[in-house]
Amino acid sequence: MNLRSIAYSAVLAFCLLFPLGAGAGNINPHNLKAKADRAVEIFHEWVAEGRDVSVILPRMKQVKVLGDSGKIEEADALLDEILAYFEAGIRRLSKDLKNEAFVRNTEVRILGYDSDAMEAFISRDGRLMFFNSGHGAARDKDIYYAERIDDYTFQFKGEVKNVNTKAVDGVPTMDKDGNFYYVSTHAYGPRNLVTVYGGKFKDGAVKNIRPFPELSLGEPGWLNMDIEISADGRTLYSTQTWFGDGAPPTKSYFFYAEKAGGKFIPRDDSPKIFRQINKDDVVYGATISNDELEILYTRLVRKGGAIKAESLRATRPDKNSPFGRPKVIKTITGFSEAPALTDDGRLIYYHKKNVAAGVFKLYALHRREPG
Repeated sequence: MNLRSIAYSAVLAFCLLFPLGAGAGNINPHNLKAKADRAVEIFHEWVAEGRDVSVILPRMKQVKVLGDSGKIEEADALLDEILAYFEAGIRRLSKDLKNEAFVRNTEVRILGYDSDAMEAFISRDGRLMFFNSGHGAARDKDIYYAERIDDYTFQFKGEVKNVNTKAVDGVPTMDKDGNFYYVSTHAYGPRNLVTVYGGKFKDGAVKNIRPFPELSLGEPGWLNMDIEISADGRTLYSTQTWFGDGAPPTKSYFFYAEKAGGKFIPRDDSPKIFRQINKDDVVYGATISNDELEILYTRLVRKGGAIKAESLRATRPDKNSPFGRPKVIKTITGFSEAPALTDDGRLIYYHKKNVAAGVFKLYALHRREPG
């Protein structure tokens, strides 16, 4: 996006052009770099959210002008003004979030792992976090897992054995009995349109892996991009997603399937159940509550040539009823995707691009306590 490129040249490049300590006078160069990184990170979030940045953009460009002129102290003061402007906007937004269901946004640490962490899933007992890597290698994702230390800290355990290939392997999900499901494009092609696989997880590995072809739409260009299994293992929620025009997808909708023997049979009433949600062109990344009465998911919104991701929440009174009208989760900001509920419904995890680190990181939100 052009605005992002401008932001980098206006602020971040300023730090690169002036080596630490060069002409900084009494200014701490490390603090200067931290301010610039923070300004760029917030700027990117505002652009992704579709917020107006026309007022602040000229000031960000001026930082570099001052730096080029050797006016480091003036550049530092301008960065303070820029950050104050951003923080005021954040405070105004926080007032609008007082009735949000999820609060206390906190970054998650995976000790021993520093690459992309995306599409998290928390095991039903809360002990393990499964997640996949990003796009570090062309068309490649792999599935890993970590062990819980606390709500915001996990210890990296390594890759989930037997599931990773040189293609996309991701969006892990598992029921309470250890039946593990995931998406893989390793065999997807004109003669094989299957992307959903499953097996039994135990001791860091998935065994007896097999495909689930009955979930495929059976038309080239369409594939199951996301899946979520219910806690009891009887219901599988997925998408039919169109990649015939390339990535990102331009069409995607939810359906659900019920287990019958060793298969998951798509239900004919799926259009009714997801009528309110499937009104949007591209929806994906669902997480289902333990009682299956609450769904959180991601939708893509195209506006003015830009693509924005939003996280939404919808509920229903019982498992046979359609989900109601979804509402945006305003506490999830920036280009963020794939909210994941814990089995007790207390937290959600999601991933977002951390601009300073240059990777996708996981974040946690707590459900607001009653009263």
